Amino acid sequence: MRMFRSAAVAALAMSAYAATGPTAAAQTPTATPPAGATPAANTLAFSRVIDLGQGISMLMGAGGNMAVSVGADGVFLIDDQFVTNGSANLAKIEEFAKGKPKYIINTHWHYDHAGGNGAFATAGATVFASDNVRKRITGERVTTGRQALTAPLPKADYPVVTFVDGIDFHLNGQTIRATRAPLPAHTDGDTFVYFVEADVLHTGDTYMKDRYPYVDTGSGGTQAGFIAALEKMLTIAGPNTKIIPGHGELATRADLQAALDMHKGARAAVEAQVKAGKTIEQTLAAKPLKQWTARFGGATGFINEDSYVTVIYEELKAKG
Repeated sequence: MRMFRSAAVAALAMSAYAATGPTAAAQTPTATPPAGATPAANTLAFSRVIDLGQGISMLMGAGGNMAVSVGADGVFLIDDQFVTNGSANLAKIEEFAKGKPKYIINTHWHYDHAGGNGAFATAGATVFASDNVRKRITGERVTTGRQALTAPLPKADYPVVTFVDGIDFHLNGQTIRATRAPLPAHTDGDTFVYFVEADVLHTGDTYMKDRYPYVDTGSGGTQAGFIAALEKMLTIAGPNTKIIPGHGELATRADLQAALDMHKGARAAVEAQVKAGKTIEQTLAAKPLKQWTARFGGATGFINEDSYVTVIYEELKAKG
């Protein structure tokens, strides 16, 4: 691992748990950050491989869920977790896939999904992402709040191929269709990736299984964007689609639908409070999301009910 990157990356990782401004504060964890909140905790390679058929596997470990396609055309990877476990992941993937990744696509720019770009690019991978991922990583587009960068990351981390609406890959007998989220959701650069023939969908963090979402407003994210993203993904997913969430266990189309229903219901419930002239304190006291919290506000997530209510409230108030 290249040690000259450590200062910038450490600042980035730590900033993920240091909020600034009212909206960022609303998204601050109310409990101890989950395991792997700092770079030192994220040195281990992925620990679980879930075979999804046709050479595609879901890789689970310290950071966001990865996916890999292995075949005659080489190794294709979705996301690469942290800078601190990039080399470990690279070595384990090379052993597992009998080759280094040739192509990587970032679902968004966050350090737990794209932090390993430099290690993989140095080993020969070409990194693809939406245009705003590159703009966030390079510092061309300023990021505020919990994910604020103190300095641009090294050039090796930059995606070298970017797209606006989407891009198709034709590899290993698969049409791998990357689609930009219709609106800013988790960030302003979200992409979800569908393996057409294998019927496998990687959602990035536009969907995290059974968790309230992290709306990264400092990266341009919006709650309305989560609704739009899920609606779009539900036009892609069928009854048997295997769905890889950004975090959490393998999911189904029914899980996606439940998340969409929650997001829509949450927005309507908070909007009713706003239209009634309630303050944020009154809205929080009313517990408008209580019917969904048992499923989506559990210990596996770090955004609780009050955090999510506050983000929706502020978005609706800003909308007017």
